[in-house]
Amino acid sequence: MKIIKLFLLWFIIVGGLQACSFRSTQLDLIMSAFNGGNQAVPYEELAWTLIWSGNNQNLMPIIPRDRSTTDFMNREGTVVVSFDGWQVIKADGVLPDELNVVIEKTQTGLDYSTDDEVFASHICEEFASSIQGTTTVWVQSCDSPEGPYSNEIRVNASGAITLLQFLIHPEYPMVTLTPNNLIF
Repeated sequence: MKIIKLFLLWFIIVGGLQACSFRSTQLDLIMSAFNGGNQAVPYEELAWTLIWSGNNQNLMPIIPRDRSTTDFMNREGTVVVSFDGWQVIKADGVLPDELNVVIEKTQTGLDYSTDDEVFASHICEEFASSIQGTTTVWVQSCDSPEGPYSNEIRVNASGAITLLQFLIHPEYPMVTLTPNNLIF
């Protein structure tokens, strides 16, 4: 719930402070990304790194109009990882052979599907938190026929997400997303 509140706070700040006379380097950076203008979007400063199967790729967080998810997308739009505040719910262009995966929460865990065909159902617990130093670590423990695994969200003392690590397909390694620069 804390993560959802943090996302909502971020939206309010970005949307509400546009008209205020208050200025900050972080706010200027975020606003330049959304307002466009003559300046180039500071892609490298806002980007997150997707780590998967030994490869790193910069992805930009994009928030759709309905604000239901954060879509992490590469510049070409060929890789999209969607995060709903608690769960990676979609991964397009990450896996080989253009395999796109949708992850849906069920009453007992998570269903993994492609083209409306469920190929795996895993039993998962709700996220539970622990404190490691100044970091809150949210872990979702899951069981699958391939063995147990844990999805993870790390949040620093300032409330910024510093790591997302999720299984997107039982036959492939987990994806990890980390911000290149913490701007909050």
